[in-house]
Amino acid sequence: MSPIIYLGNSCIGLAIALSLFGMIFFYVARQIQSEGAAAFGRASLYGNFILMTIANYAMIYALLTNDFAVSYVAHVGSRETPRWISAISLWSSLEGSILFWGWLLSAYAAVCTYVYRADRASLMPWVGFTLLFVQLFFFILLALPASPFQAVFPVPANGPGPNPLLQNHWLMAVHPPCLYIGYIGFTVPFAFAVAALLEASDPLDFLVRAKHWILFAWSFLSIAIILGGWWSYAVLGWGGYWAWDPVENASFMPWLSATALVHSLIVQERRRLFSMWNVILAIVTFLLTLLGTFLTRSGILDSVHSFTESHIGPYFLVFIGIILAASLALLLWKGGRFRDAERIEHFFSLEVLFLFNNLLFVSFCFVVLLGTLYPLIAEAVKGSRISVGQPYFNQMTVPIVGLILLLMGIGLITPWKQGSGRLVKKFSLLPAALALLTTGISYFLGARHPWVVVIVLLASFAFFIMVLELVRMGRQRSLLRLLQDNPRRYGGFISHLGMLFIIVAVGLSSVYKEDRQFTLKQGQSVQVKGYTLTLKEMTGEQVPQRFEIKGHMDVARNNQSLGELAPQMNFYAASREPIGSPAVRSTLIEDLYLTLISFEKDGSALSLRVVVTPAVAWIWIGGVVVMLGGLVSLVLKKEAA
Repeated sequence: MSPIIYLGNSCIGLAIALSLFGMIFFYVARQIQSEGAAAFGRASLYGNFILMTIANYAMIYALLTNDFAVSYVAHVGSRETPRWISAISLWSSLEGSILFWGWLLSAYAAVCTYVYRADRASLMPWVGFTLLFVQLFFFILLALPASPFQAVFPVPANGPGPNPLLQNHWLMAVHPPCLYIGYIGFTVPFAFAVAALLEASDPLDFLVRAKHWILFAWSFLSIAIILGGWWSYAVLGWGGYWAWDPVENASFMPWLSATALVHSLIVQERRRLFSMWNVILAIVTFLLTLLGTFLTRSGILDSVHSFTESHIGPYFLVFIGIILAASLALLLWKGGRFRDAERIEHFFSLEVLFLFNNLLFVSFCFVVLLGTLYPLIAEAVKGSRISVGQPYFNQMTVPIVGLILLLMGIGLITPWKQGSGRLVKKFSLLPAALALLTTGISYFLGARHPWVVVIVLLASFAFFIMVLELVRMGRQRSLLRLLQDNPRRYGGFISHLGMLFIIVAVGLSSVYKEDRQFTLKQGQSVQVKGYTLTLKEMTGEQVPQRFEIKGHMDVARNNQSLGELAPQMNFYAASREPIGSPAVRSTLIEDLYLTLISFEKDGSALSLRVVVTPAVAWIWIGGVVVMLGGLVSLVLKKEAA
C-alpha cells in the first residue's frame, strides 16, 4: 500500500479529532472566560491548516508521480497527461475538489485566527467554534463519502486522465481556485454573524470584523464567474458564455446576495442602519454557497459543469438543514436584541435607495433560485422532467437589471439622510443630456433593439454621472489622492464601471450575434459579416495526451489578410466523443469565432460554425475592472482628515 494513503488518511483523521477538541476548548473558553482554553482552540485551527497542507501536498505529489495505488490518482491520473495538468487535477473531480476545499477553508480559518489572535471580545470563541464546526463537516466528507486516499488493488498500470473538457484550456488552472476562494471566503462572515447573534453584541462588532472578509470573497467570486463564462466560451464551442445553466446559477446566486450585502454594509457603516439585515444576508450567502456546492457535487444536475453522481448529496442536505435550522433559531431567539442605532429620516435619501437596491438584488436572487430549483422539485413530485430556460430568466431579470442601472445613476447624486429633488435634478441634467446623445449615436449605428436602447441609456447615464463626479473632484486633488481619501466610494466607482461594461456588452452580444454554419471544401471560401474565410488545409497531429485535427482557415476582411485561425477537434483515449476547441479572433469591437463541427477523413472538406459577436471582450475586461474595484476598496486605507 502506498505511504501516501497512510499519510493522507492520518491527516484527515487528526483534523477531525482536532476540530472536535477545538470546539470543546472554544466552548469552555466562552463559558468560563478562559484564555488558556481559547489558546488551545486557536492552536487546533492552526493544526488543521498544517494537516490539510500536508494532505494536499501529498495528493499533488501522488498525481505528479502517477501513484495509481491512490484511488483519486487512479480516477483522474494518466501517464500521458502533461505535468501541469496533473497538478491542477487536484480540483478536477469530486474527491480532490473537496480536499482542496478543506485546505482553503482551513487557510481562511487560520488567517482569521491569526489576525484576531489578540482580540479578547466575547464573540471570538464562537467564531472559532463555528469555523471548526464547518471544517468538521468537510473533513467528515473526506473521511467517508468523498475519500481521495482509498487504496486500489490491483494497482492499474495507467489511468484515464482528467475530464477531457478540463484539459482544453489554461483557465482550468485559474477559474476553480478563484471560485473556491470566493465561495469559502463567505464562511468567515457567517461565523461572525453567528457569534454576533449568540452574544447579542453591538452591531458594529459584526461590521468591523466582517466587512473586509466579505469584500475579499465577493471580489474573487466576481472574477470567478467571469472566468467561468470565458472558459465556457473558449472551450465548449457553442459560441456563448452564459446559458442560465443550473450550475452557472449556483455560483451566481451567492454573488447576488453578497452584492446586496456589500451595499447594505455601507449603510450600516455610515448611518448605523440595516444591522440585522446584514447579519441575515451573511447567513443567506453562506447557505447559498452550500446549496451551490450541493447542486454541483450531488449528481442531481445534468450539466457539463457538474461532477458525476456521488454519495455526498445526503450529507450536504443534512448539513444545510442543520445550518438553516440553527440560523433561524438564533434569529428568532437573539435577533430582537440586534437593533439599529438610527432610523431612516426621509423617504428621498440615499439609504432608501440602498434599501431598494437590496430588494432588487434579493428579488433577482429569488428569481434565479426559483428557476433553478423548480425543475428539480417538479421532477421529485411529479416524476417528469421539465426545463426552465432562457426565456423565463431573460423575461424576469432584464427589468430588474434596468432598475438596478437606474438606481446606480441616481444613487451617485443623492445625499444621505435627506435628499432634494431640486438637487438631484440639477446634477442629473448634464449626464441625462449626454446619455441621450450617446443613445442616439448608438441607435444611428444600428443598436435599435428596445432593451439595448434602454440599457445603453441607463448605463451611459450612470457612466457620465461618475465621470462628472471624478472631474469635479479631480479639480481639487489627484485620482490617487481621491482613492486614498475615500477608497470605498471610488473603489465602488471602479466596480460600477466594470459592471456597466459587462451589462452593455451582454446586451449587445446577446441581441446582435450572427451564427452561421457552412460546409467547405479545400480552397473554398465563404463570407460572413464582411469576413472572408478560406479553407487552406486540414492537419492531424498526435500529442502526448490526445490526437488533434485542425482546420486551417485563412481570414481576410476588405481584401486585407487577418492571418489564420485553426479550430480543432481533440480525440482523447478516455472519451468516446471528440472535444472541440474553437478558434477566436477577438477585438474590442467584435469576436470572430470558429468551431469545427465535422470533417471528411481524407481532409478534403469540413463543416464549420461561424459566430460573429460584438463587444464580447468587454465582458472579460469588465470582470477584471469589477474585481479591481473591490480590491482597491479593500487594500487602500482611508486617510484621516
